[in-house]
Amino acid sequence: MKELSVPCRMNVGGKWSNGCIHDVSDKGLLVSSSEPPILGTYVDIRRGTLVIIGRVVWNGGSRFGVRTQDPISLAALLSEPVLKHRPPAADADRRAMKREQSARRIVEQTDRTKRRASAFQFICLAIIGAGIACFAAMSCYQALVAPLGTTVDVLAGAVS
Repeated sequence: MKELSVPCRMNVGGKWSNGCIHDVSDKGLLVSSSEPPILGTYVDIRRGTLVIIGRVVWNGGSRFGVRTQDPISLAALLSEPVLKHRPPAADADRRAMKREQSARRIVEQTDRTKRRASAFQFICLAIIGAGIACFAAMSCYQALVAPLGTTVDVLAGAVS
C-alpha cells in the first residue's frame, strides 16, 4: 500500500460529499470523510474524470475501506487533474436518447399490433359473412328446387 492524500468527491445514495483517498491497493481504497458510509453501502468515488465504484467493507471513525469492482491504477489516480467544473453530461443525453427511441419503438410496435388485430378481425368477419351468405344461398336453392322442379314436370307433361 502507498500512503497518500488525494482529494475526491463521493456519491453515497445520491448524496455528494468530499472525501480524501489515503491508501490504494490493487482492489481497494482507504478513504476518509466527514460522514463515512455504513458497511455494505456502495460508493461512487470520483477524481477528475476517473470513476471508482466500490462497496464499503469496514469503517472506523472518519475512515473506511472500500473494495472496488475493478483494479485501481495508482498512476492514473495521481495523474488525474481536479476539475474546476463538471464535464458535460454525455451520459444523460445518451440515456435520454435511448428512452426516446425506446418510447418511439413501443408506440410503433403498439400501432403495428393494432393494425394487425384490425386486419385479422376484418378477415374473420369477411369469412363469417361469406359463410352465412353461402348457407343462405344453399337454403334458398333447397327451398325453391322442389316446387320449381314439380312445376317444370307439370309443364313438361302438359306440352307432351
